[in-house]
Amino acid sequence: MPDKKKTPREIPISFEVGKNVEAKAEEEADPRQLELAAGEVSQSEDAATIEETEEISESGAREPSRISKLQSQVDVLMAERASLYDKLLRRQAEFDNYRKRVERERAELYQHGRDDVLLQFLPVVDNFERALSSLEESEGDAEALLRGVELIHKQFKDALSKLGLEAVEAVGQTFDPHVHEAVTTEATDKHKENTVIEEFLRGYKIGDRLLRPAKVKVAASPDK
Repeated sequence: MPDKKKTPREIPISFEVGKNVEAKAEEEADPRQLELAAGEVSQSEDAATIEETEEISESGAREPSRISKLQSQVDVLMAERASLYDKLLRRQAEFDNYRKRVERERAELYQHGRDDVLLQFLPVVDNFERALSSLEESEGDAEALLRGVELIHKQFKDALSKLGLEAVEAVGQTFDPHVHEAVTTEATDKHKENTVIEEFLRGYKIGDRLLRPAKVKVAASPDK
């Protein structure tokens, strides 16, 4: 008769997989704990969604504001550029008008000055014509011709004097290299050394400005 203690006994074991295990775990879990866990998960998901939305909203709000500021700066710069360009055109037009006006005034001054000079010499030309006419009628009267030439010469000098022309004093004056040009020298004891003793060509000046130096002969010491 076999021993009962040594005879192995079979213990029935069943494994639940898949949904059965999950369902069993849910049945065994506390419903309150499940509700709390689900609430925490939902709150964390909502917070993440809100943060994402705010971040996108802030980024979207900042971007248009920055673009609008840049656009306003561009508009200001374009307005300044247009203003400066307009001023440049105005200045250029004003300068062109000024240049034309100056050239016109210069031409008018030259014409007026030339007209004044010619008007000063027209009476001299008239007297020359009268002298020539009287010379033909007087049949070569030398005295009448001399008086006519002297009159014309005086009138001519007066006309030049009115224009500011002045003769440089030479004979008897001490040689001045600023207004005299020594063509030659002469050793003599009749005149003081460096004295102008003869004038070959008269010099002229206008005011303080020398127009033409006088060409002269200067006395030198006979001992040299």
